[in-house]
Amino acid sequence: MRCKTFGQIISEERLTRYVQACGGNTRKAMALYRYNLRLSQEMFTIISCFEVSLRNAINVILINRFGNDRLKDSILPNGIFTIRNTHKTYDIILYAYQKLVHEQAYTHTKLLAEI
Repeated sequence: MRCKTFGQIISEERLTRYVQACGGNTRKAMALYRYNLRLSQEMFTIISCFEVSLRNAINVILINRFGNDRLKDSILPNGIFTIRNTHKTYDIILYAYQKLVHEQAYTHTKLLAEI
């Protein structure tokens, strides 16, 4: 692929940084951009795994403190997310909970994964 076409696809502004970093060599710039994409994919995988493991570890602690249905309980009347300034979290949990109930697939673990 020619550098001009590549620049039109990803934007000239983005490609310019790579061309400058490669001393004006457009072939190297395109290769560097592709390398950056591969590196970003690898990092995303690592960050994704970390996010899931952190969420699960926090969940264990919160279940020990608030019980197995802590998320479902949080959207019940007087639940923690029915108070002021938590409407967005409430809506996210409620939507996911209703979806799982409708699908007859509710479990706390599925609700946690859904949100």
